Amino acid sequence: MNIRELIQESKLPQAEAETLLAFLMAKPREFVIVRQTEKLSLSIIKQFKEAARKRLANWPLAYLIGHKEFYSLDFKVNKNVLVPRPETEMLVEVILKYAKRQKTGLDFLDIGTGSGAIIVTLAHELKKETSALFDASSFLGLDISKPALAVARQNAKVNNLKEKIAFLESNLLQNIPTKSLKNSHLVIAANLPYLTPKQTKEEPSISREPELALTGGPDGLKYYRQLFKQLKKINPSSLFLICEINPEQAGPIKLEAQKIWLSARLKIIKDLSGRKRFLTVERINIHQ
Repeated sequence: MNIRELIQESKLPQAEAETLLAFLMAKPREFVIVRQTEKLSLSIIKQFKEAARKRLANWPLAYLIGHKEFYSLDFKVNKNVLVPRPETEMLVEVILKYAKRQKTGLDFLDIGTGSGAIIVTLAHELKKETSALFDASSFLGLDISKPALAVARQNAKVNNLKEKIAFLESNLLQNIPTKSLKNSHLVIAANLPYLTPKQTKEEPSISREPELALTGGPDGLKYYRQLFKQLKKINPSSLFLICEINPEQAGPIKLEAQKIWLSARLKIIKDLSGRKRFLTVERINIHQ
């Protein structure tokens, strides 16, 4: 059997079949596209059919090939972390835009870091665009999952940021000494679990991803409420917080934020498809 025959026989979309086969052959996808009459070994055919079976059973393609591109960087992923989503790239862009306006070093926190895609990308981009701010800033990724943190550390290492980014096992901010954040200029990315149990159950495409990283209580906002209360107690010198949400949560999460920060600047940001996707909270000189 050759490449063309195997791909035609597959029930996968052509682009996915080509990507999967290229990975198994340790070749670029272009090789698979151009060398359609290339004969395949029985071993490759067997591996491809098994991987295709998993893909059709809702295993993410990124899990099967072991990596996913995010913000033009390549990230290792496995079953212990969520697959980075393209819409989350806008979260990084919003933070970078804010950071570049600041005159002082910042303390970046990525809460629920998973694969480390957000914190690694932030550090990578700041190092490339404004090395002075990069040098003066700290970067910390937090996650409750040890296996997820192991993946994040690998991704920091691959991107030559192992020495700059720290990772800590923590349920939200629970394991960070509050005093260490009192005088800080906090910039927080919070892509916390925000689906309801019903949404998680009814969406086949995410059925193989870790539920721990998906479900956020009855209305999906359980962990955001907890984080807001923790941040109120810390009361840092300045705060810029961005939370990723489902569009229907925009009103409720804004109300929750208003309960905590009476005078903060709150903003709902839409994603590229026009759906309400992020809440930002900006609070400067909180206790001055």
